[in-house]
Amino acid sequence: MPLIADMLVGATHPPRGLSLTYFKHFVDAFGGREAFQDLTTEQVCRQFVIPFTKSTTLSLVDHVERFVFNGNLYVQPAAWFVSHAWSYVFLDVVDALDHFMDEHNLTNEKDTVGLWFCTFNNNQHKAREQSFLHWYTTFKTALIAIGNVVMVFSPWNNPTALTRSWCVCEVFVATESNARFEVAMTRHEKETFLQHVKKEGDIMGHMLGKINTAKSMTTFPSDREFIFKIIEQGPGFQKLDRTVFATLETWVVQTLDTQIALAPTADEHVEWLCVKGDLFHLKGAYADAEAVFQSAVAIYNHVGDRRPPFHWRAVMCLALARKRQYHAQEAWEPLFLDALVHQEELLGPSHDHMIETMIYLGESYCDVGAHIPGMRLLHRCYAAVIEAHPRMKQLSTVALSLGRALKTQKRLVEAHAYLEAAYNASKCSWGEDSFHTLTNGFELARCYSSQGKSATAFQLMNSVYQTQVRTLGPEAHGALISLRSLTLILSDQGDYRNAESNLVKCHACLLGLGEEGWAYDCLNVLGNIYLRLRKYTQAKAAIEATYAKYQEMFGPASAAIRIVMFARLLVAMECPNDVDTMDKISSLESRVLVADLQHETWTEHPCHGCLQPIQGTLYMCPTCPRYSLRFWQVCVDARKFDQSSPYLSVKCDRLVEIPFKLTALVLKWLDYVLQKACTLMYQHARTKQVVSINQPIVLYVLTSPIPRPNCH
Repeated sequence: MPLIADMLVGATHPPRGLSLTYFKHFVDAFGGREAFQDLTTEQVCRQFVIPFTKSTTLSLVDHVERFVFNGNLYVQPAAWFVSHAWSYVFLDVVDALDHFMDEHNLTNEKDTVGLWFCTFNNNQHKAREQSFLHWYTTFKTALIAIGNVVMVFSPWNNPTALTRSWCVCEVFVATESNARFEVAMTRHEKETFLQHVKKEGDIMGHMLGKINTAKSMTTFPSDREFIFKIIEQGPGFQKLDRTVFATLETWVVQTLDTQIALAPTADEHVEWLCVKGDLFHLKGAYADAEAVFQSAVAIYNHVGDRRPPFHWRAVMCLALARKRQYHAQEAWEPLFLDALVHQEELLGPSHDHMIETMIYLGESYCDVGAHIPGMRLLHRCYAAVIEAHPRMKQLSTVALSLGRALKTQKRLVEAHAYLEAAYNASKCSWGEDSFHTLTNGFELARCYSSQGKSATAFQLMNSVYQTQVRTLGPEAHGALISLRSLTLILSDQGDYRNAESNLVKCHACLLGLGEEGWAYDCLNVLGNIYLRLRKYTQAKAAIEATYAKYQEMFGPASAAIRIVMFARLLVAMECPNDVDTMDKISSLESRVLVADLQHETWTEHPCHGCLQPIQGTLYMCPTCPRYSLRFWQVCVDARKFDQSSPYLSVKCDRLVEIPFKLTALVLKWLDYVLQKACTLMYQHARTKQVVSINQPIVLYVLTSPIPRPNCH
């Protein structure tokens, strides 16, 4: 099978087509719209085109040009290549092209511009005689020569064209040849489309769920086989899906820009800007979203407090875009609060905009550790949504935020229930591959991972990642943070292949996107993987760099800093050179105190047996990947780790303890004995008993001078 580039042959003459005027004349000549009512293009071909051209056995274009009175007036140089499905209702295709030409200021060209329409251009009498190569070369040669493609969407929310191999291939050729790409809908479909976009959003999620070239179909199975071979030899299905999606995304953005430019009022101007900002936000382009929302907010900045409801939604969206980029709290909190006050005054406490603002403010509070006000807002929203007999979309949104908030508090059992509900609701509402469903699946997979369910986490996260790469591209925000999480999940299973290269790539790409928070999160994960591999120098460098950035972004006592500090202390416990001077010990101790870690609770490390915070001693399994599963004394005594994972079947009498002081007693670390290369052996300050971390199960102890009551 030759490659795509080798399959082109030169055209003997410029492509021709029939004018839209002739399309309408054709309908009138064979009984008018009544005769064509509900007939598909395929039926029109069989009932009208083939019988009409039977005497000459030519294509309709050639027949009209040679044998129809004034036929030369109808046959014109083709200016548009029409991509459509033969199962479409023919009149819908005609009406869509008619409306398309009107809205693109081409009304005067309906008589003078030819449309390359395969039903009319190809010789239907010889269709079955020609090879696939003939038809492929015919359409590709015509498309490249014409340079303009218009795809008919019918209906807009489930366009059959996106499921047909020929049509998908046409989109790819259009992109490959830098052809202009447009979408045509009937006037009614376009109005329905715009209303849906304005009301529901996530239009790209709808289209995303329809694009899967590996599942596209053809009328003749042999055509599908040939098309698939071309795709496999050329771009591959994943790249082709991305190309199709990017082309449609460009069209959607252009359509929104048109609506923004044509908005008759300031209110509609703001509303359409919010729709565009939502599109960027959903796919993780937070900086682009912030710029759009900033423009929307600026429209009413000059009118004081007399601003309409959509202005305050734009303010809320601006706050959320800043929060998603890890801006300081003072950059987003006042915007949330300002929006909340005015929305309650203008719309009432149960309006969708009001609930939306409370959801995202509550989630944002929980992200920065303000759990009391955050959870109060989220529970209030959840109750309001349930009481109002919610749509699945509302339920998905509030359940996702509650799940995220509970996960940040390490309340994993509760978080899992909400995230699973959000994921299932989003699949019902938006479909398997929508942005919403992918986001919910990402969060649920991370929750599985936090519970030690790495196999389940991998299955879901890998599905999310592959879909994001296929549709958004490997360097999109969503794909990068999913790759980061997927790499961590694989390391929990002991698979470190490509871990370093994946995380270095994620770090660099996210920095390029302006996503410093996520970029340094990837660096912290890389530091943890270096620790697992006993590459202490690299681990320390990555973790220290993350600490410095997080201290600047979130402050030295933030939850993000505590996560990094735990990793930093684990490096210190294993690396003798890290605590061999009083200055090094004092530096670590001061950071521990500022981060409020001078206690015996591993606040960021729940037990994988009971999912509660570990108190005091932390146990690990010697046969599992390092730091992948953690337990505390109660679950070890109850033999929980026999049941928690298929990897674990270790008796408790094989455990060994490493004392570790995180208070003023840390100054006595110099009394501990250093043993073995790259292994720090600590000696308990009272018993002077030396222990080794190379025992079958490792456990660490956090103690405090004033013991706190056990949470169990």
